[in-house]
Amino acid sequence: MDSSVFTASVCYGCAFISVLVSSASQILLKQQANDETKRKGFIWKFLNWRVIVAYGFLFLSLALNQVALIQVPVSVLPCITATSFLWIFLFSALFLKEKPTRRKVLGVIIILAGVAISRL
Repeated sequence: MDSSVFTASVCYGCAFISVLVSSASQILLKQQANDETKRKGFIWKFLNWRVIVAYGFLFLSLALNQVALIQVPVSVLPCITATSFLWIFLFSALFLKEKPTRRKVLGVIIILAGVAISRL
């Protein structure tokens, strides 16, 4: 494939999409862990649609990270990936109806401050 397709903006976009896909995967896994219907059998915990889709998303996230590394510096990608804590926090409140506590908000603020400081 022509390397001119992988411009810096495409690679940065892949990095951000990778974070969102990974966060969605973690929300699916959390939904399954919180599932009240506790089906019988050990295998049910691992062979159901949420877990299978979540691991597919994680694989997609890894592939997107590999594309991102074509143009995104290795020193920048972990900072983009660290924003997943913010997205998981927001997605948990939106989709799982979790109440944001002061500790969680403070934790997200500390993580974002760390990302900002690391980029100085």
